[in-house]
Amino acid sequence: MKKFIQSLFFFLATVTTVMAQQGTTLKGNVKDPTGQPVEAATITLLESNSKKLIKIGTTDKEGNFEIIQLPAAAILVQVSAIGFESFNSNEVKLSDNAIVELPAVQLKAAEKNLQGVTVTARKPMVEVKADKTVVNVDAFISNAGGTALDVLEKAPGVSVDRDGNISLKGKQGVIVLVDGKQTYLGGQDLANLLRNTPSNQLETVEIMTQPSAKYDASGNSGIINIRTKKGRQNGFNGSINLGFVQGVYPKSPNSININYKKDKLTIFSTLSYSYWAGFNDLDLVRKFSPKANETIGSVFDQTSKGKFHSHNLSLRTGMEYSINKKTTIGFQVNGTYNPREFKAKSVALIYNGGSDPESSNVASSLNKDTWKNFGSNFNFRKRLDTTGRELTADLDFIWYGTNALQTSDNFTYLLPQNTVSDSFLLRGDLPSDIRIYSFKTDYVHPLNKTSKLEAGIKSSYVTTDNEAAFRIWDNHGKDWVTDLSRSNQFIYEENINAAYVNYNKEFKKWALQTGLRLEHTYAKGKQIVNNDRFIRNYVQLFPTIFASYKLNEKNTLTANYGRRIERPNYQDMNPFQFFLDQYTFRMGNPNLQPQFTHNVELSHNYKGIINTTLNYTRTTDVINDILKQNDTTKVTFQTKENIATRRNIGIAISYNQPLTKWWTVSLYGNLFNNYFEGFVNNTPLDASITSFMGNVNNQFKFAKTWGAELSGFYRTKMQDGGLIIARPMGMFSFGLSKQVLKSKGTLKLSVTDPFFVMRFSGYTQFGNIDTRINARWDNRRVALNFSYRFGKANGGPQRRRTGSATDEQNRVGNNSQQ
Repeated sequence: MKKFIQSLFFFLATVTTVMAQQGTTLKGNVKDPTGQPVEAATITLLESNSKKLIKIGTTDKEGNFEIIQLPAAAILVQVSAIGFESFNSNEVKLSDNAIVELPAVQLKAAEKNLQGVTVTARKPMVEVKADKTVVNVDAFISNAGGTALDVLEKAPGVSVDRDGNISLKGKQGVIVLVDGKQTYLGGQDLANLLRNTPSNQLETVEIMTQPSAKYDASGNSGIINIRTKKGRQNGFNGSINLGFVQGVYPKSPNSININYKKDKLTIFSTLSYSYWAGFNDLDLVRKFSPKANETIGSVFDQTSKGKFHSHNLSLRTGMEYSINKKTTIGFQVNGTYNPREFKAKSVALIYNGGSDPESSNVASSLNKDTWKNFGSNFNFRKRLDTTGRELTADLDFIWYGTNALQTSDNFTYLLPQNTVSDSFLLRGDLPSDIRIYSFKTDYVHPLNKTSKLEAGIKSSYVTTDNEAAFRIWDNHGKDWVTDLSRSNQFIYEENINAAYVNYNKEFKKWALQTGLRLEHTYAKGKQIVNNDRFIRNYVQLFPTIFASYKLNEKNTLTANYGRRIERPNYQDMNPFQFFLDQYTFRMGNPNLQPQFTHNVELSHNYKGIINTTLNYTRTTDVINDILKQNDTTKVTFQTKENIATRRNIGIAISYNQPLTKWWTVSLYGNLFNNYFEGFVNNTPLDASITSFMGNVNNQFKFAKTWGAELSGFYRTKMQDGGLIIARPMGMFSFGLSKQVLKSKGTLKLSVTDPFFVMRFSGYTQFGNIDTRINARWDNRRVALNFSYRFGKANGGPQRRRTGSATDEQNRVGNNSQQ
C-alpha cells in the first residue's frame, strides 16, 4: 500500500505540472440543409498563413463541437461530412484565454455523384467526455480483421482475461450493450458473441464507469456500449467489409451494410458472416495434500490441447417511419445462427510421491452445439412540443436456444507398462431455452433553459429452461445407462420492475445531475430431479449524483457517486456439470446472491487533453470463480460463490493529443489496489495486491491516403477474486492503411502480437488448493481487410435506435467450452 500511495503522489505531481499551460476554446454548431444537426462532422483547424494543422474535432449528436487548448492565432475552420459539401470559413482570430463561438454552419448537400468527393480527415482515437470515454474503432488500423473482443482489449481501462471475461479498472461486473440494448449474454457466451462480431461492424465503444439512474442498476464496474455502423444519410448507400486473418488457423470476418432513406422512410440492414478457428492450450499442475498414511501428496501434471471453429451468420434489419415531424416509429429484428465445435485432448500424469508417474489419464472431449438467437424491437418516439418535451417507448422480445452435445472419454493407464486400468465414458445432451420480454418508457421534461427532469419505468420477464441428460458407460452391463447423479432440469423465472427519476441543472460554472432508481426483483428457481426450490423477493434503491465545477476555461472538476447491483448470470446458477476430463469440470451454483457496490469518483479534466480520475469502490457479496478440490478422489472443479467484500481504490490518467500534423498519441494508465476480505471454502481470505495497466496508441498519417499505427498494452501482476494471481502480460500490434478507389475504399494490413508473447500464466495457493496455470491461444495474427463505401447520399441524420432490454441479456450463458 505504501508503494501505491507513493505512486499516487507521483501521478498527481505530474498532472499539477502540466496544468500551467494556457489556451482558448472554440465552439460551434453544424446543421444540414433542413436545419437538423449533423453528427460526426469533422472540424479541422488550420493556421491561416501556413495552413498547418492545429487540431481536429468532431460534432456530437446535437451537431455541437467544442475544441479547447487553442493558441492565440488567426485560423481557418474547415467542416466536412459524408454526403455534404465541405465548408471553409473566413479567417477567425483567436485571442488568448477566450471563448469564441462561431455562427451556426449550415452544410450544403453534395452532388448525387460522389466520385469526386474525398474525405481524408479522421476522428481521434479516444475522446474523453464528461460522462464517458469514446473509442473510435476505425481510427485504430490494428483493429482491421479483428473482433469486437479484440477492440475491447485495446480500450483504455478495459482488460479481458483468458476466458473472455471483461473487467473495467480492475473490477469485474461490466454490462455490455449493443446500440444501447442489452446483449442478454454473460460469461462464455458473451465472449463468443464478441469473438464472432467483426470489428468492421463497429463505429464506437462508449465506456461509462458511472451511468445515470436512467440505465439499469446492473454492472458494478460500469457499462460498455458498443455502437455499430449505421447509415445517416438520405438515399441508398452502404458498405462492404471483407477480411482474411491468418494465425495458426485461418479466420474470415465479413459484412455488408445497406441503408435506404427517403422522405419519411428509413430501411437498414446488416448481414455478416464470420468463420473463426483457433486453439486453446492449457497446462495445469495440481498438488494434493497427503492422506493420513502418506508423507508426500499426489501431483497431477495435466496438458490439454483444444481446437475450436465456428460459422457465425447474423442478420439485423429494420425500418423507421416518421408519421409527422414529431412522431416516429421503428421496428427491428435480428437473428444469429452459429454452429460451433470445440474438441480437446488432455493427458494428465499422476505422481503419488515419487519422481516418476505411476499412472496417466488420457481424455478426449467434444462439445458441439448450434447457438441460435432471435430478437425483435418495436420503438416509438414523440416530441410533445418545441421546448424539448419528449416521450419514448421500447418493446423487446429476445430468444436464445442451443442444443449442446457433450462427450468425454477417459482412460486411466498404469505406468510404465501402459496398460488400461479403468475407463470413464460420459455422454451429455444439454438443451437450453431462454426467453426475455422487456418494456420501457422514458419521458424528458425541460423545466427551463438550464434544467430538465427525466423519468421512466421498465419491466422485464425472463424464463430459462436448462435440461441435462447424462448417460454413462456401464462396464459391467456393457451398456449406456442414465447417470442419475448428473442428470437434472433447472427452471428459472425472474421479473424485475423499475422506475427512475433524474434531475439536471446547470448554473454559472456548476452542472448537477442527481437521480434515484428503484428496482423490485422477484425470482424463483427449481431443480426438477431433487425438487430443490428457492424464491427471492427484494426491493432496492440505487441513488446517483454527478456534479461538475468549471474552475476556468482550462480546468474542470467532477465528482460522482452511484450504487449498483450485479445479479448472477443465468447460467452461473445452472448446477449442471461441463467436463474437461473426469477429474476437471465446472458447474453453476443456484444459491448465488446478488452483489452490491458503492462507487465514488473524483476527476479533473485539463483542456480536454489530460483527464485524471480517482476512484473508490466497495463491493459486498462478491461473485467470483473459485476452485474446489477433493484430495481423496483428486477431482477439482470450478464454480462461483459469493466469497468476500472487495475494496478497490485507484487512479487513472489519460492523455490524447495530436503531437504533430502527422502524429497523434493516446496514452492511458491505471494504478489500483484490490483488497479482498471474506471466506473461501471455509478458510478466511485476506488478500491485497497493487497493480498497473497501461495502453499506448500512436497514429501516423502519411501524405493524403496513407496511415500507420503502433499500439500496445501491458499489465502487471494482478489479483483475480483474491484467489488467482495472474502474472504480467502484454503485447503490441501495428498496421498500415491505404485509401483506394478515390477514397471510397480502404485497405488495411495489421499484425497482432508478432512475437507471440501474449499468454496467461498464474497460480493459486489457498487452503488445500495449490495450482499453477498456463494458457496460450491463437493470438499471433496477420489480417488483411478491405472496405468499400457505395451508393448515393443526400444528407440527413437518422435517429438513434435503442431498445428496452438494458440488463437481462448480459446474464445469459450456456457455459460452452469455446
